[in-house]
Amino acid sequence: MGDFLKITFFLLIIVGGAIWFLSSGSALFNSTPAEKISVSPATKTQTYSAPAASSNSNSNSVANSGQPAQSQEIPDSSIPVGYTRAQLSPYFQKIRISSAYYSSFSGYPSQIQIYSSLSKDEKVNISGWEIKSNNGKEIIIPDAVNLYDLSGFLFDSNIFLSSNSYVSIYGNMSVINRNLRLNKCIGYLENDYDFIPQLPRNCPQASHSSVQYLSGQCQSYVFSLGSCQLPDVSFYNSLPGNDDGNACRAFLSNINYYSCIKEHRNDLDFYLNDWRVWANKNILDPQHDAVKLFDSQGLLVNQYIY
Repeated sequence: MGDFLKITFFLLIIVGGAIWFLSSGSALFNSTPAEKISVSPATKTQTYSAPAASSNSNSNSVANSGQPAQSQEIPDSSIPVGYTRAQLSPYFQKIRISSAYYSSFSGYPSQIQIYSSLSKDEKVNISGWEIKSNNGKEIIIPDAVNLYDLSGFLFDSNIFLSSNSYVSIYGNMSVINRNLRLNKCIGYLENDYDFIPQLPRNCPQASHSSVQYLSGQCQSYVFSLGSCQLPDVSFYNSLPGNDDGNACRAFLSNINYYSCIKEHRNDLDFYLNDWRVWANKNILDPQHDAVKLFDSQGLLVNQYIY
């Protein structure tokens, strides 16, 4: 009987050892090598270090690092052939040559138009920038008169572009020997000068409330005038010498460029983001060209191919 108990006890020890080995011992063999367990001698606490990321994770490893990949604002495909990223202006593609048109007709000159797509608060001085064509010819963008006032005391200033601005550069000479920033009254100058091409005729017109005190004949005549059109001298002189006639003459005498500026120069929309430059120089090839715009540092801003 005693031998039976000893044998039974020995078998229980063997079975229990086998169970322990299968449950916990196998787990030790299957643990990942990168996961380490260390024991601090001072505190007897266990600390764990996470497995290292796989070297094959590529973009996922960048995302998991907590630092997003830097996006390239200018894709390589947008960089013109023959140029490097270091040769591009900070305003590359923000200011563009929107069109280049060669003309051999004296009535309409060759034209290069520049357009800006800057952010709302950006302003860029482009005076001194350079436009070059494949034939080696070039134009230095000059200053312009910000407000033409016919007084003769005119001061040129830099051309500052903001969002959605235009600069039209013509190959002929200016009839006033000046470059201009357009304003809402500028069309009146066409009555004194023959600009080529013509200036836009979009002058403010009289409102009904501003002429309601005038005679019916005078009101009808005022509303018959085209935009930026001056009153006819013969009609002016034909008015009677009474109160109605004098009031009409006084009103008509104020339909001109000076009076328009005086009345509207403080309007928020008085100045237009539109400049006219007469370079008196045609640099364009009559057939095909690659026209390049460079900033004041000689860096490429834009290329227009036609």
